[in-house]
Order: sequence, then structure tokens, then C-alpha cells
Amino acid sequence: MLDAEARTLLDLMDKAVQEGRPKPNTLPYTVGRAAVDMMLEDGEVDPPEVAAVEDGGFAGPAGKIGFRRYRPLGLPSGPLPTLIYYHGGGFVAGSLETHDSTCRRLANRSGCQVIAIDYRLSPEHPFPAPTDDGIAAFRYIRDNAAAFDVGPARLAVGGDSAGGAISAVVCQAMRDAGETGPAFQMLIYPATDLSRESQSHKQFSDGYFLTKELIDWFWSAYLPTGVDRTHPRLSPLLANNFKGLPPAFVLTAGYDPLRDEGRAYAERLIDAGVKTTYVNYPGTIHGCFSLTRFLSQGLKANEEAAAVMGAFFGT
Repeated sequence: MLDAEARTLLDLMDKAVQEGRPKPNTLPYTVGRAAVDMMLEDGEVDPPEVAAVEDGGFAGPAGKIGFRRYRPLGLPSGPLPTLIYYHGGGFVAGSLETHDSTCRRLANRSGCQVIAIDYRLSPEHPFPAPTDDGIAAFRYIRDNAAAFDVGPARLAVGGDSAGGAISAVVCQAMRDAGETGPAFQMLIYPATDLSRESQSHKQFSDGYFLTKELIDWFWSAYLPTGVDRTHPRLSPLLANNFKGLPPAFVLTAGYDPLRDEGRAYAERLIDAGVKTTYVNYPGTIHGCFSLTRFLSQGLKANEEAAAVMGAFFGT
């Protein structure tokens, strides 16, 4: 059953549309992006204090990749286990600002440093630009661990929705290249299968925030004409081999079109012998991990994800 907080939020969204607020997918991408970003920023609870925040950048495949680095409260100086975090937003929206509060909470609760990545967005930069930036960011931080106060053997990746997809791709790419990859992956309702044929896509195509129309809008910006949607960097669920991937925490939401592909990804990891924690929050919707001002289930999800990662790293 849909919980009361999610129902209230969805009713507020419906009321805003009835009163004349346009849906993002009816707007030009730059305008729709701003609308999504404003909703995400307004939807987060007030950001908690952390020990330190640093903004910076480094060279990427096509220019500077920005980052924001969060050091948790109450820890001595020195290297820390670190989560590289990729924000959600359908590869079209999202920013360092939209997920600032979430990253601060993850840092404090896990006892790990968090480095959020400002990867390129579509339609200005369609596939494979966002995933290329995600892979480049992981490599740069891994190869410059000392400069980031990173314990090089304790480097994780994670993200929500599109960011969860990038995290999964980074893990597969590093394994396939024979390089040192992440020690842990945090996948929050990840987009893993562009076929969109699962039961949850059909069941929750309208009325639960992430609608079919909105997904179509995202994918139309992200996917070049004629691209093979079964390519593992677009649909990591369809990769041939899941062996050798890092331990994982996978979270889904019960009323989310992406629920089934997230669960299927966890099952494939488990079947391949990868230590995986899978949890479904049955009464809530896509976006809960960030819409914490309205959805207490999102705050609980933040806590659980951070606690599992902290336990993995022993922090």
C-alpha cells in the first residue's frame, strides 16, 4: 500500500499541475531541467553540518569535471573510506546542489568521506558522455588518492537512479578493463534496463511521479538515434557476466517503475556470488532518497544505505 506521505506528496504535485504549473516533460530541456532541479532542492531537508566541504575540479574527457567533497563530523584527520557519489536526474537534471543534503547525511552517518561528481548532462552531452565522466572521475580519484585523503583500498561508488546506473557501469568497466575497481557499490533504484518491459514499468507508468512521459523525455535527450539500448553501458542488467563485481547495497521503492530492474540487478549479483544487500521500501516512490523533506522513508533509506556502507568499511 502507498504510504500516507507519498500519497500527500503526489496529491500536491497533481494540484500544482491543475493550477497551471507545467510538467517538466512539456518544457524545453533547459527550462525543464531548472524545474526538476528546483523541486529536488526544495524537496531535501535542511543540510546537516559536516566537518568540511570543498569544491573543485579536474580534467575529464571533454573538459573540467566538478566535484564537491564532504568530510564527516567527529573523525581525526587522515585518509578515510570514500564514496564517489553520482546524482540522479535522468541524465538530464540534477547537480551538486540538488543532492547536497543527501551527501552530507551519507557522510556523517557512514563515517566515510563523500565526493559528489558534477558529470555532463543531456541533451547537450548525450550518451556516452555522462558515463564517460563517471568512469573518468573514478579513475582520477583512485589514481590521486592521497590528494583526496582517500584510503585507496576503501573507495566506493554510489548514486540514485541515473547515478545508480553510472555506478553499476563504473564497476563493470573497471572489472572488464582489469583495473582496480570500487570496493563497494551503493545502487539506489538504479536504471539498469532500457527495454522498460518489466511489470513495474507497466504498473506504475502514470501517477507516481516518475511517469512514462517523464522517462520518455529523459531518454529522448540521452540516447543518440540508432543506439543499441542493450549495450551494457546503457543497460547494465544485460551484461553477460556479473562475477568479480564488488559487494553491493541495492535499494528499490515499491511504487517505482524502476523497481523490478533494480531487484533483478541485485538478483544477478547474488547469483554470481557477489555479496549483496537488497532492500525494497514498499510504500514509497522513485525519488524518495532525495525528497526527504516530504518522505520520511527517504530519510530511513539514507540511514540504511549509509549504515551498510559504514559497516562494510568498519567505520
